[in-house]
Amino acid sequence: MPVFYNPHAVVSRDLTVLFLKSTISRHNFSFVDVLAGTGIRGIRVCLEVGGQGLLNDIDPRAYYYIKRNILLNKLEDRAEAYNQEANTLLNTLVFSGVLVDYVDLDPYGSPIPFIDSAFKPLAKRAYLGVTATDLAPLSCTHPHKTLARYWDKCVRVDFDKEYALRLLIANIAMRAAALGYALTPRLSVVHRHYIRVFFEVKRSYSAAYRTLNECLGYIWYCAETLERGYIRDVTETPSCSNGKKPVVLGKTWICNTSTLETISRALLEAGKVGFLSLDTVRVLTTLESEVEINTPYIRLDKLCSALRVNMPKISALINRLRELGFKATRTHMEVRGFKTSATFQELRKAIFELVEKSKKAHT
Repeated sequence: MPVFYNPHAVVSRDLTVLFLKSTISRHNFSFVDVLAGTGIRGIRVCLEVGGQGLLNDIDPRAYYYIKRNILLNKLEDRAEAYNQEANTLLNTLVFSGVLVDYVDLDPYGSPIPFIDSAFKPLAKRAYLGVTATDLAPLSCTHPHKTLARYWDKCVRVDFDKEYALRLLIANIAMRAAALGYALTPRLSVVHRHYIRVFFEVKRSYSAAYRTLNECLGYIWYCAETLERGYIRDVTETPSCSNGKKPVVLGKTWICNTSTLETISRALLEAGKVGFLSLDTVRVLTTLESEVEINTPYIRLDKLCSALRVNMPKISALINRLRELGFKATRTHMEVRGFKTSATFQELRKAIFELVEKSKKAHT
């Protein structure tokens, strides 16, 4: 196509509709889709949620298709096409006194070049949807870009996708706080090539301070044993079980990256819609079970390699941990990953039990 359109982002667009349907109860809310491409996301919001929006793209060809799609869907009274640079449009709205309830930021690559402008036209209490497709810098594949773009000296970890998510949230929250906005991530997913986060935004320096004070911290990580945990002060760093000193990652986001209430309401809305992607429902269902476990996921194959044992079935391990009274679930972020509330000592013990049981079954 002459204009960028990504069919693999259907889950992202589904989640946008479900989030807004479950969060904004009224039909007359206003929104801006600042990097609209063909305009499909904004048009779906108008049709399926009921908002009134500005659909913008700097590419003249995209602007042409946005106008065509608005006419095709008979949305002339609820959607307006713009052909401006994203930051220019957002700042123009501020100078014009126009405040909106939702801003959607879905760039090719990093959202950082647009993020400061995205807060400014938001109402006193509003919402922000952000996509990042630069997973390589966020997951430390290109650490020089990670430092320059996200202010973090990173290392490679087995939970790289979750680390990327937490680093993105932390960086956006710090940039928002500097402008007097407090952010709460309500729904966050890592899917295929991108991260998608929906924030609740409040205009308040005091709330921004409380959020950063509570949710900005560090992750300590033992590269050999794969132990990990959260700390708020680098002086609190524990020792690894093998006696070595862990690396400290951060500052990063250490609070929950989604809320159970938002996920449950989104799933309720999904049950009323018959044309959603099956991946969307699968992601939300998995996310609902993992949201209560805040610790980073663990790659079972990496852990078993570190323990030098054969890898048991991940479903068997999860069932065993639940039998022992711990929370345990798969994660939507990594097919070989799982989350658990068990300590690493209990986790290792459960793995060895399953491995020994498997050996006896084969003898």
